[in-house]
Amino acid sequence: MTAAPALAGVVGWPIGHSRSPRLHGHWLRRYGIAGYYIPIALPPDGLAAGLHALRTLGFRGINVTIPHKEAALALADEATDLARAIGAANTLTLRTDGTIHADNTDGYGFVANLRQQVPAWRAGAGPALVLGAGGSARAVVAALVAEGAPEVRVTGRTLSRAEALAAHFGPPVVALPWAAAGVAAGDAAVIVNTTPL
Repeated sequence: MTAAPALAGVVGWPIGHSRSPRLHGHWLRRYGIAGYYIPIALPPDGLAAGLHALRTLGFRGINVTIPHKEAALALADEATDLARAIGAANTLTLRTDGTIHADNTDGYGFVANLRQQVPAWRAGAGPALVLGAGGSARAVVAALVAEGAPEVRVTGRTLSRAEALAAHFGPPVVALPWAAAGVAAGDAAVIVNTTPL
């Protein structure tokens, strides 16, 4: 008897924008791994039940995208220190004992990509502007602070979410109204769009 193919996927609402199925599908084929990576649309009020169902169906891991990253962390039984510090999770391991382990790799991926694409980039070169205040923004803000950005300006459609993010991290993170984004971009050394647009 052969082992069942590994099941993994990405959950979000909506999910059509995610490139993860194409990316992970490529690597499964490239390395001859018997498995499937499936996009799964889960509305916010169905996340907990959906994760339980996926575990029951034999899924081993789930990536998390908009708008579930903060809720995914809250639903996890265990989490890495990094995910807890960020306040959001983008990677869930569905363990055979029924527990969920959460992690966040967004900040690492953001910094690694930035260094690869712009080798001369240095966080200390000036202020950073982050558009959006959700789970991805939390990871990017944490990474920019850890890298030494002198100021991280956060703006989003809802000022209260930007303010909550700034309060979570403290200085050098500041919240700005969405209307101030254009002015805040003027002297920014880096601008990061974490919105779905």
